[in-house]
Amino acid sequence: MGIITLIEVMALEVLHPEWGGNYAREIQAFFYTLADRIHEDWPDPAGLGPDVSDSMDAHMRSAAKTALLAAGRKADEAIRLELAGSNEKALRAWKSLFGKHFHLS
Repeated sequence: MGIITLIEVMALEVLHPEWGGNYAREIQAFFYTLADRIHEDWPDPAGLGPDVSDSMDAHMRSAAKTALLAAGRKADEAIRLELAGSNEKALRAWKSLFGKHFHLS
């Protein structure tokens, strides 16, 4: 287990449908919420094992927080670019955050 598993478990608790707002703001808030709560204990959702968060020591959690804050700032940048009317640049900012599976069209 590692950061991906921990993010999945955290998402189960912090994401609550229905979303009525702007998708970009939802993503931005998601990254900042995870960064704020990364140092909490996160139990195994199935209740079968130790806390999922136990797989990460304090150093790993701090590194994860840094990465999540950077993702939040990248979302900030994409939102700012979109609001300024620079849609192509905004899409490129999102692509730099989400990688090759994020299409520019």
